[in-house]
Amino acid sequence: MGKSKGLSVVERTKITTLYEEMNSVRLISKKLGIPRSTVHDTIARYQETGLNDDRRRIGRPKATSAAERKYVVLMSKRNRRLTAPEIRANLNSSRLKDLSVSTVKRVLRSGNLFGRVAVRKPLLRPSNRLKRLHWGQTHINWTSDDWSSVLWTDESKFQVFGQNRRVYVRRSAEEKMLPVCVVPTVKHGGGSINVWGCFSEAGLGDLVRIDGIMKKEDYRKILQTNAIPSGLRLNGPGFVLMQDNDPKHTSKLCQSFIREKENSGTLKYMVWPSQSPDLNPIELLWDELDREVRKICPTSKESLWNALKASWNAIRPETIQNLLLRMPRLARKVIETRGHFFDENTV
Repeated sequence: MGKSKGLSVVERTKITTLYEEMNSVRLISKKLGIPRSTVHDTIARYQETGLNDDRRRIGRPKATSAAERKYVVLMSKRNRRLTAPEIRANLNSSRLKDLSVSTVKRVLRSGNLFGRVAVRKPLLRPSNRLKRLHWGQTHINWTSDDWSSVLWTDESKFQVFGQNRRVYVRRSAEEKMLPVCVVPTVKHGGGSINVWGCFSEAGLGDLVRIDGIMKKEDYRKILQTNAIPSGLRLNGPGFVLMQDNDPKHTSKLCQSFIREKENSGTLKYMVWPSQSPDLNPIELLWDELDREVRKICPTSKESLWNALKASWNAIRPETIQNLLLRMPRLARKVIETRGHFFDENTV
């Protein structure tokens, strides 16, 4: 059982006042809801000292001064990659008595600084941030009808065995090496498949398997035989085509084809800011697809492709709706952060 909280000055004053009014220890205990032993000790202490104040507490002095604690926090904020041993070495170089690493960690925790794995994001140069900001300002006033007219497109890679995402299992300490608690890996990932896909508010478009390395000619064919037919089927003429700035997408061959379709009224082209996969909702759809495929545990490229097709067709309309409901909030976040990255869990 933990140590109970001591009486406050007010509570001790109530006890001594009632005692001086000739109330018994039993009655005071009952009236205030305080144990009789505590009431007795409080009265005895008051008779001895004449005070109800807190006693001066005697304990082990802190190993660091207030200035040192402030310096530790400041040092960590100036260089977020400093480790606790490095901060300790810096401090101990000017101290008579060395500090321990645990003391430094305790000070950092009290300053609300905890060791965490750094988030990986694409490099944002000033020009990238300006383009992201412009995208947010351009789309901040878009209505739900505007967002529903967009055909979101992208490519992604799926591996047969290997994956970057952590896999969690529930096990005891002794079950660490059980086959059901181990994620199998093979050299070179056991093979992989590249796919192209698209979707809009109206539903899923085509999912295309890409054999080998996709060139600009291959992507133009996908635009012609998959992207535009999917956009017309889902949204009708004048749909908005979204694609990222992959070199194949921005090649003269593909851009010329897209301008031709724009001029004919087939589609409208959304200018996309570079280094911005966080703004593309299809990235979250790829994550959803990968999670579903992992449940099937494919063992070959063919079984992976079959699992991808099955999982793609099983994506629920609510999933798509939720992805598009985020878009107005994303535009606001981009403006709030002046084009910088933001915590996507807060969107």
